[in-house]
Amino acid sequence: MRWLFFIHCLYSQLNARNKSAAKECWLRTALCLEALMDAIREDVSVLTILSEVLCLLDMMVNSFAHTISTKPVGRYTRPNFTCDGPLAIDSGRHPILESINNDLIPNGIFLSEASNMAIVMGPNMSGKSTYLQQVCLTVILAQIGCYIPARFATLRVVDRIFTRMGTMDSLESNSSTFMTEMKETAFIMQNVSPRSLIVMDELGRATSSSDGFAVAWSCCEQLLALKAYSIFATHMENLSELATMYPNVKILHFDVDVRNNRMDFKFLLKDGLRHVPHYGLMLAGVAGLPSSVVETAKRITSRIKEKEMKRMEVNYRQYQDIQLTYQVAQRLMCLKFSDQDEDSLRDALQDLKESYLSGRHKDN
Repeated sequence: MRWLFFIHCLYSQLNARNKSAAKECWLRTALCLEALMDAIREDVSVLTILSEVLCLLDMMVNSFAHTISTKPVGRYTRPNFTCDGPLAIDSGRHPILESINNDLIPNGIFLSEASNMAIVMGPNMSGKSTYLQQVCLTVILAQIGCYIPARFATLRVVDRIFTRMGTMDSLESNSSTFMTEMKETAFIMQNVSPRSLIVMDELGRATSSSDGFAVAWSCCEQLLALKAYSIFATHMENLSELATMYPNVKILHFDVDVRNNRMDFKFLLKDGLRHVPHYGLMLAGVAGLPSSVVETAKRITSRIKEKEMKRMEVNYRQYQDIQLTYQVAQRLMCLKFSDQDEDSLRDALQDLKESYLSGRHKDN
């Protein structure tokens, strides 16, 4: 059986016109896409960074929102914000670690205009780096609109968070560990503002002790002059001398008990400086370093520490008056943002006056 097909000449003309129009449409679409790709290529680096930021934000919002929704009521709180107030976090917790560790020890932080730098000290593995990460994550969670893992928090809105944590070299850029560290620190110093939050972990440890200490000290002085809120974790106990010269520096330490040449880590942050003798040498002994080498190192470090303590005592006597004045200023700053009634404020001011006068009397 054969089939015969017939078509009108008008339909043939319409088909030809349709194919021509489709071909023209494809050509114009290709031109538009090429023009769009050329425009994108000009800003591809910015778009790449934007996509990475959006992906990170999506991950943070979704993962932390899920974490918060699964926690018991009262474990997370809504933070308060101020323009020029303190950074105060009471009983803060690491939002990730507390999901895998039910016995996590909470730690807080208080920074203000009168006390804008905290130097955190403690032995290795005492919790310094985890604490720095905890503070950063808490501030990020608060400023993206999430509840935070703390009992109470009032935060000054920050424009940027600068971190200098971890040490590694870079083969691609032919940079040593110290050079990489200095490049990151230079970026912070060139872009920091008085409203930034700066977190640094063991700056200057990748070079000689004298140069590393000098760099860490000068960076601290630069940040103190900017009035930015800074948290500085270090093993350099000499940096505690900053608190004897600059009253807006506070010293914190992670509590550690030493028993039978063994360290019991409490992971609890406390005020002031606590000297844990030879904690690095304890770890060296545990790692298998010969006992004769460890004992010789203990004698050397004891002589060095004796000289340092004498110098700190001289600095303390020299800057005692300035210390008392800044302590009064810090207390007044706290009272400024408190919600106490007039009678309570009057009593607090009277107590502050008496404590200041008694401090000057002891100094004299």
